[in-house]
Amino acid sequence: MRTAVTVAAAALACAAVGGCTINIGSRNPSNTPTISKTELQNDIARRLTDAGQAPQSVNCPADLPGQPGQSIRCEVTISATNSLEPIVTVTDVQGTKVNYDITPAVSKTQLESSVSQLASTKAPVSSVSCESGLEGKVGAVAYCDVSARGVTTRRTVEVASVSGLQMNYGLVPLLPKSVVEGSLLFKLKQGGHPADSATCANDLEGIVGNTVACSAVTAGQTQSYVLTVTAVQGDNITYKYAPAP
Repeated sequence: MRTAVTVAAAALACAAVGGCTINIGSRNPSNTPTISKTELQNDIARRLTDAGQAPQSVNCPADLPGQPGQSIRCEVTISATNSLEPIVTVTDVQGTKVNYDITPAVSKTQLESSVSQLASTKAPVSSVSCESGLEGKVGAVAYCDVSARGVTTRRTVEVASVSGLQMNYGLVPLLPKSVVEGSLLFKLKQGGHPADSATCANDLEGIVGNTVACSAVTAGQTQSYVLTVTAVQGDNITYKYAPAP
């Protein structure tokens, strides 16, 4: 079964019902309205608290210019094991009112912590290094190098679902290179073409359509194969193999 992490901030439900609004008070029409970091922090904290998820802290790094398309990331800590970095984006400005949406996201550091917990169910993890954070959009991916027992493996993290500011993501299942090689030898034997050894170029990641190149040696003769993922169910990966063209 694919293990998943849920980053819960659904209390910021304003994003799910058309966005949030903050009134910045009077301004000179010739100037760009600006939401101060303090106003934004207080607004996010209030909405969370009103919804029963009072945050331990909310930190926005700077003021947010009231211009459509402008965005900022704020660090929110709900608890010791639940933190996120929602993206606040200005959608519209009407007089002194600035409308904005908040979408879920986790930072690079937050993602590394989550992946370390997810991957440790298989073996003790010594380190995790992700290329980026992860934004709460279904199908969005991030890539992380996970080191365990002296071996570093590239893993893909994928967002499975998003509801309001609640995002569920998990590690894409993977067959290690050595497992793929052993599996290919077994399949070749079952098919009446036993081989002495098999070597594959990489691990096989459980995404339908993914391929990996392998070769098998029988009595000194080498045959090249291409393995293609045909189905993924939980952690079970089904693939077909065929001679390389």
